[in-house]
Amino acid sequence: MINRPSAFKMSPVAVGVLTLLGVATLPANAANWQVGDANISLDSTFTLATSIRTESRDYSLIGNSNHAQFDWSGYHAAFNPIYTSNDVWSQANGAYSTNGDLGNLNHDPGDAFATQVSGTHELDINFGDYGFFARGFWFYDFEQMDGDRPYSNSITGNQYDLCQDPEAEDLLCTDIRLYDAFFYGDWWIGDKPFTLRVGRQVISWGESTFIQHGINTTNPVDVTRARAPGAELKEVFLPVGMVYASLGLTNNVSISGYYQYEWERSWLPVSGSYFAGNDFAGEGGQRQNVQLGFSGNPDIDLDHLLTVLNQYGDMLNGGASETDLLGAYALYGTKVAIRGYSDAAHHDADDQGQYGLRLTWFAENLNETEFSFYHINYHSQRPLISGKTSDFSAEGIFSDLAYLKENTITKDNITDLGVFTQSEFYYPEDIKLYGMSFNTNIGTTAFAGEFAYRVDEPLQIDDVELLYMGMPEQLANSDIAALRRDDLAGISQLNNIGRSVGPGETAEGYLMSDTWQMQFTASHVFGPKFGTDNFVLLGELGYVNIVDMPDPDVIRLNAPGTSRTPSLEPTADGNSRDGLLVGLSDGPETNPFATDDAWGYRLLAVADWNDVMAGINLRARATFSHDVDGTTPDPLYLFTEDVKSAAVSLTFDYLSKWSATASYSAFWGGIGTTNALSDRDFISFNIKYAI
Repeated sequence: MINRPSAFKMSPVAVGVLTLLGVATLPANAANWQVGDANISLDSTFTLATSIRTESRDYSLIGNSNHAQFDWSGYHAAFNPIYTSNDVWSQANGAYSTNGDLGNLNHDPGDAFATQVSGTHELDINFGDYGFFARGFWFYDFEQMDGDRPYSNSITGNQYDLCQDPEAEDLLCTDIRLYDAFFYGDWWIGDKPFTLRVGRQVISWGESTFIQHGINTTNPVDVTRARAPGAELKEVFLPVGMVYASLGLTNNVSISGYYQYEWERSWLPVSGSYFAGNDFAGEGGQRQNVQLGFSGNPDIDLDHLLTVLNQYGDMLNGGASETDLLGAYALYGTKVAIRGYSDAAHHDADDQGQYGLRLTWFAENLNETEFSFYHINYHSQRPLISGKTSDFSAEGIFSDLAYLKENTITKDNITDLGVFTQSEFYYPEDIKLYGMSFNTNIGTTAFAGEFAYRVDEPLQIDDVELLYMGMPEQLANSDIAALRRDDLAGISQLNNIGRSVGPGETAEGYLMSDTWQMQFTASHVFGPKFGTDNFVLLGELGYVNIVDMPDPDVIRLNAPGTSRTPSLEPTADGNSRDGLLVGLSDGPETNPFATDDAWGYRLLAVADWNDVMAGINLRARATFSHDVDGTTPDPLYLFTEDVKSAAVSLTFDYLSKWSATASYSAFWGGIGTTNALSDRDFISFNIKYAI
């Protein structure tokens, strides 16, 4: 396909890793044509794959109010609440949030959660030292497009359709995509080799294999494709527009760099999909809202909320007074927060201002070790959640009621109502990374490592503290006696860092800290050992440190499974407000919060047997992941203490044209309920054909 010597040379570790992961660096089967001076090649891979849940649902991970013993039909927050929060908390033993259980409820054990046909097509038009490369991809998921989900909303009874939202459909259900599309060229500047690429492309720097958030940070990630059955790495990293150049300064020293003229955010799992740990942040999330009641109220979805709001509008137009409906309307503002539809919820980063530089030195006298030094300036591709606070003032609520009277409320204009806290997603800019990496060989063992230091990396403040500022503290600010709750004043930790805000203002939900991360990788090729034709073992160890980790008694950072706060901010006279904490959330959070450092390791073993039958080769692959100590804050998504996972697979390959793979993946461990995937074991099958 793209044959460019020297300028794109891979390290020994990279070549070995690609082999271990089963990723072809050069397609074995391609259609080729010679048209004049142009050599045209087209490589295609077709995949049929499915994944099936194998493990029963763990109801400790399901929000209390979503447990089967509760019948919420006919629910109305003002006129028919059905259960009190204490009723729910005393009768169930589940999670204190219903904001992360939709993916679990949507998929029963024994059911497929994905059945896809897909195709990847790579075109290379080469004129010797110049050319054009493009990669396209398409897929159709029969299970998502044509299957039914077992979960129905407990209020409306509506079955959840993962493909209803157009953007969610593109990510999860069916789509046609153009990935890479760039021009490339190689030539000499004097006696120095020079390479240039212009267009949508992927830049892969650093030496990381499994542990993310290292130096390789240029391209956003499609998390949904990363978990899709039969998916390959080239479907996961999203190409973006940039200019890349590399120049050999000497035989042993080269410099390379890029300027990125297109920014794209990473694509989170679709709301309600199998691996989604958040019900509102991904595409389709507007339909779920953000539940505020610590699972003391049911899942109030957008359909129910729109119905109620438009009923209020009808009542106002039928003669009801704003004063009569004030309390009933405001009550829904205490039950849910909302988010804008699709892109309306996102404050995207600028396309300009991202770049990277790398200096590489091949040290022949130091065991032929390759060293690289990096500087990267980039904008966050991962969302940081902030919030527009509720407005419970008389002026604000009467303005909302007047709006209800004059307008039909839809998904597009619900954010015009001020009574609801609104979740918004920000992507801070100009994060600076300084790093170095190395790779070398000692005998038949390859060693590699990297170090990355980030200046002013954004970290997510605990979402409960953000929601406390968004809604309860605004009840304390209300000038309506029937709504005012003086006891809620100052309960959010945001007050400790000078971020107390009033009604209708934005509460910034992240802070900046320097961070550093290092990881080491070793892989050994044993050759024909242990009854195999080739056996390879790889291990990777990673460590992360939050340099400016705040005192958790001042401000806590968000971590998986922390649905409540461990304590409320005390009053000026020293009252700890323990009774209020019990009333708000049935007591304190018991799961651990983020720590100032964390580490873990990953293992991979691959065994090959050649020509086991009629030209068929067999590969067995096993991985193991263990987050040993500490938990990284969001949005690093690296380590959650004691979480473990493993996967095993068998792949049969025939002439590098046909392959069939069966795999089993398991998740376990974690402290308390911090491991949202601990009941999500699954089995996958795929068949591939390459031409």
